Amino acid sequence: MSNTNILQNKLPVWVTLQLTDACNLRCKMCYEWGENGAYHGRKISRLDKDAVLRVIDECLPVKPYFALFGGEPMMYPWFEDVVGRIRQGGARVDVPTNGTFLKRKAEMLVETPPNRLWVSLDGPEEINDAQRGENVYRNVQEGVATLFELRERKGLKEPKIGYTFIVTPLTHLYIQGFFENCLDLDMVDHISIEFQTYATAHEHDQHRQLFRRLFGVEETPCAAGMQDDPRKFEMMDFEAIQAQIHWVEQACKKRGIYFVCYPKTIASENYRAYFTKQYADMADQRDKCFFPWIYMEVASNGDITPCHTFYDVPLGNIYEQSVSEIWNGGHMKNFRHQLLRQGGLFPICGSCARYYADPNKR
Repeated sequence: MSNTNILQNKLPVWVTLQLTDACNLRCKMCYEWGENGAYHGRKISRLDKDAVLRVIDECLPVKPYFALFGGEPMMYPWFEDVVGRIRQGGARVDVPTNGTFLKRKAEMLVETPPNRLWVSLDGPEEINDAQRGENVYRNVQEGVATLFELRERKGLKEPKIGYTFIVTPLTHLYIQGFFENCLDLDMVDHISIEFQTYATAHEHDQHRQLFRRLFGVEETPCAAGMQDDPRKFEMMDFEAIQAQIHWVEQACKKRGIYFVCYPKTIASENYRAYFTKQYADMADQRDKCFFPWIYMEVASNGDITPCHTFYDVPLGNIYEQSVSEIWNGGHMKNFRHQLLRQGGLFPICGSCARYYADPNKR
């Protein structure tokens, strides 16, 4: 076994840094700042720059895949320093962004480029702005055009620029129209179509009671922020969703655009099962979630968790311990043990769209 493989057993190979939980938008479906979001009323926090760089340096020996998260990660004052340290260390870094800062930060993004930017837009202007806010569409598209033109003028290949589309009851009939009529696909490097993650009140209550018993947490506000009424989703046109996503997939294949979809299997019945909570009928079932064995998320307050979606159980804090101490420590081992005791999945895992993703794609 190589030294790298040995180290990979001792450190995460996928690291998400929630640089700040501040965001300038209030997207309706967002589990952080949306209509039911968990962040309302809380004090805004952000990671200390030196602490972030220390985490990066400790993880770099295994060259993990990094993602910078928020809130809106480009609101972090030391965003460029973080990207620079990761790239100088020879690791990859992707950034999901609401795209509203692309125009003003274009020069910085080509001077210190992430590998990929995932820009969130959810349909033509009227639909997107109904979901994400007034003038967001125009602002984002101007930013993408500015960044693309600057990158091309300088003869650079990075940052790669792509879009993330969230399928919700509002947007589900505008998928193909957005990619066919609103974008110049020759300017697009990658596309992600992701279904809205949501939990019913019953699922959240089960989750809260289980995590209280297993881990001693009194409340699970992150999962609470995912709550929504399943009746909103039952009347969606699942056949239309399938046809549209299939069109996007084929368009990407023709142009060599990297494409990923959560859930993975493009089928109307698969989508119906997801949105109507018939998880046993999903085509993309796995016997366990593998994230706690490869993945680490650092929240904006320094807490470390092994899940990007339901991060209500802190297993350590970077201001108190090293990454290695937390990753190999008793709390993390207990979390993995309890997950296996539950059969490899917690009851709420099925409500996460990422669970149904292709595990070979990041």
